[in-house]
Amino acid sequence: MKKYKKNKTSSVQGGEIFGEFTSSFDTDIRMYKEDISVSIAYSKMLQKINLISSTESKSIIDGLTEILNEIQSGDFSWNSSLEDIHLNIEKALYEKIGDTAGKLHFGRSRNDQVATDVKLYFKNRLYEVRQELLLFLEEIVSLAEKNISIIMPGYTHLQKGQPVLLSQYLMSFFTMLSRDLDRLDECINNLDIMPLGSGAFAGVTIPIDREFLAKELGFGKISTNSIDSVSSRDHILDVHYVCSSAILNLSRICEEFIIWSTDEFDFINLPEQFTTGSSIMPQKRNPDYLELIRGKTGGVLGNFMGLMTTLKALPFTYNRDLQEDRSGAMSSLDTIFDSLKVLRTMFSEVSFNKEIMFESSINSDILATDFADYLAYKKVPFREAYGIIKRVSQKLTKEKKSINELSFDEFRDISDLFEEDVMQIDLKYSVEKRNSLGGTSTNSVQNQIKNAKLFIKAKSNA
Repeated sequence: MKKYKKNKTSSVQGGEIFGEFTSSFDTDIRMYKEDISVSIAYSKMLQKINLISSTESKSIIDGLTEILNEIQSGDFSWNSSLEDIHLNIEKALYEKIGDTAGKLHFGRSRNDQVATDVKLYFKNRLYEVRQELLLFLEEIVSLAEKNISIIMPGYTHLQKGQPVLLSQYLMSFFTMLSRDLDRLDECINNLDIMPLGSGAFAGVTIPIDREFLAKELGFGKISTNSIDSVSSRDHILDVHYVCSSAILNLSRICEEFIIWSTDEFDFINLPEQFTTGSSIMPQKRNPDYLELIRGKTGGVLGNFMGLMTTLKALPFTYNRDLQEDRSGAMSSLDTIFDSLKVLRTMFSEVSFNKEIMFESSINSDILATDFADYLAYKKVPFREAYGIIKRVSQKLTKEKKSINELSFDEFRDISDLFEEDVMQIDLKYSVEKRNSLGGTSTNSVQNQIKNAKLFIKAKSNA
């Protein structure tokens, strides 16, 4: 896009002060395609209801198409002193076709024009984010399938709790983010309500064909209250919520990988291009990309809070405060899109240290719950079995031993309910025993992967 120089001074037109402070130019320039699309559709509608001739409509559409081509080729001269892109495009259209350009605004306000532009822009941008999220979900499933049999310690409170399959862990990422995809789809559905035809806020006097406009612009529904159409921004709050939920989840995934990449864990090998060296410590490789996604989370959450604060006490209908409604959401969508792309690429190249994960699991009392369950199956009340194994575990910790190192005779010393089959309890036994729906057994995880692929296919075809 052609660069432009900002007008550093303010000018006065019709008593209103223009300049950088009142300008939405830097934000709205991203919506030029949508703004021109809305005007083209509106021109066609005016012709359809016989308020302009076919010749006038063609002149307007040809002029707008020419402007669109100039913008896309970088030949359009933007004038940031004109406050916003709508005035830029309107002025350029006047220069191309003369007074006929003025007929385009019969029955239309900048209020409903901008509200329509914004909805179209966010719908289009969300579809791009949606595609990137689908690709990331596919990569997660592929990584889980590739590492289906790796056993690792599972944690609560960052303390080892029970063994799980790495693939089960990865599929938890998928399940979490699949809900974000559902939220994103619902957000698109809420944006799919066309406000055009609401006028400034009270409706219009012309026999406007809103059904025709909705079809031309790809809206599935039409707004039913003109005041609400130009004054409400809950659809942008929905965009913020989608972004906030997604970035929180991505930040948690990043935190897991940051922890796993430390020397203390050493579970994961991050691709070198996603790490950076230290300026003074030559041995270090820092997980900067993961940390940056985690850090950018604050900005996305702040954007959400910013718009809620702007909206909380606005009177109906339009107020100039609403000019600030979209810049934060645009920024947040950029962050989500870029973060998904980074993580998708990283997931395609990351590898795991299978042996270290296994050793970290075995060198602990991570099987304690399985031994307590064993006694419970022998009709010992679970709380009593829990107490028995807890005391044994505490004693072994002092002796720097783990419970899985006990011999059969030592188990018999704990309780005569232990029989020789207790020696079958190991990491694989523990994992495969947890075959409940959603559990960590191989069969369960394979089912999760199967269902995930069906989910992705259904969403891809939606």
